[in-house]
Amino acid sequence: MGRTCSVFALLCAILYFASEQATAQIPGDANADSVVDVGDVVYQINYLYRSGPEPVFYECGDPNADCVVDVGDIVYLVNYLFREGSDPEIVYCDWTEPVNVGLPINSPEGEGWFRMTPDGRMAVFVSNREGTYGNGDIWHSFWDSVSGTWSEPQNCGPNVNTMIEDLGPCLSPDGKKLYYVQFERLGGYGGWDIWVSSWDSLNSEWGELENLGPTINSFDGERSPFVSPDGSDLYFRNSWGIWVSEWNGSAWETPIWLDTTVNVWLTEMDPSVTAHNKTLYFTRYYYDWQICVSRWTGTAWGSPQVLGPQINDPSGALQPYISPDGTRLYFISPRPGGLGSTDVWVSERIVTKKKEQLGEAK
Repeated sequence: MGRTCSVFALLCAILYFASEQATAQIPGDANADSVVDVGDVVYQINYLYRSGPEPVFYECGDPNADCVVDVGDIVYLVNYLFREGSDPEIVYCDWTEPVNVGLPINSPEGEGWFRMTPDGRMAVFVSNREGTYGNGDIWHSFWDSVSGTWSEPQNCGPNVNTMIEDLGPCLSPDGKKLYYVQFERLGGYGGWDIWVSSWDSLNSEWGELENLGPTINSFDGERSPFVSPDGSDLYFRNSWGIWVSEWNGSAWETPIWLDTTVNVWLTEMDPSVTAHNKTLYFTRYYYDWQICVSRWTGTAWGSPQVLGPQINDPSGALQPYISPDGTRLYFISPRPGGLGSTDVWVSERIVTKKKEQLGEAK
């Protein structure tokens, strides 16, 4: 009996320590094989550029501890492994208290759907400020890197804006196409449709609208378009939640539903993704408007997480725009301290604490 108990205890100990080793978080160990080596470099490359799975422990995929998993982490690992670079670190990250973007983007009238080109040089948004053609109009503004300010917003003109609401704008990566939605516009497919206008450089204005057609639009009503930073995917919403369509070089393909992992309540909308389509931010309504985030696992979108109270405060938060590098989150909120009924706010991704390094890395 005593020998049997001893053997049982030994087996339990072996299983315990094996489990501990399998779940240990080692800085830089993206593939969680308990050693930091060239395999982790390959794993990171596959994740970022070849639709491979995300780091097993996401924090371990950020060895340079800048709160973003990107090419900088690959370079950091290579330097560490082959050039006596600094040791990898594990850090935990969070969002700063949001700051009001201020004038001239915000106004006393209220703003919505703030979106930028990937280089951050141009922004579009909705506002019903003085100078509109009707209800909410779409406006654009340019970033002045010298003064560090946005230019005075300009109305996108009569080819884009109407006497009814013009909503949900986004830009193509080069800033030459403007996607947005209108309701029951002649030539549409019913309810809200997604339309696109191309920049006319000869006349310095946004051109006549084109409907995205029946592959994208339907009687169900499509809203919240967002073109990925590399221009490869169009995300949008209809009554069944968020969908994505791939650009085939000449047209948008048949959309794919993001399934019940993301579309839990069918109230999901306002998608925005980081570079390489690895992280998805969106709005969900569940007793209040909340911003959620989901990461690509390599085969599907992971279970969404609701962002913390500094973003989702009791006033509500919606219509997120995440910068391609994942370091800045813009969103719309009626929270106190704004200039109008709803304003554009921005928060930055920062290190909140470091985790003690576990195990030997080299």
